[in-house]
Amino acid sequence: MSAGVIILGMALINLALRCPLFLVANRIRIPGIVEKALAHCPVAVLTAIIVPVALHLDQAPDGSAWLNPDLFATIAAIAASLLIRNLMATIAIGLGVALALRHLAIF
Repeated sequence: MSAGVIILGMALINLALRCPLFLVANRIRIPGIVEKALAHCPVAVLTAIIVPVALHLDQAPDGSAWLNPDLFATIAAIAASLLIRNLMATIAIGLGVALALRHLAIF
């Protein structure tokens, strides 16, 4: 099966699943408590993605590989984010630290 057919099939399935919701979305009322809970989803999802990568939990579930360049790059990005408050600078600093530490082969 070609990649084009697979992409088209995935697009059609995605469209079939999302369109009905968008058509009735203006008629659905979400309770306030659910809206408040959903406001925390981006932070929870981002944490669930970043923490295992930064701590290399997939490579050493016992935590023995916690000292790695990704952890220091994550810490640098968090510090940059808190100090600078600029998304592009945060990304650049995090990637720069990760690349520098990998290039220097300190770990």
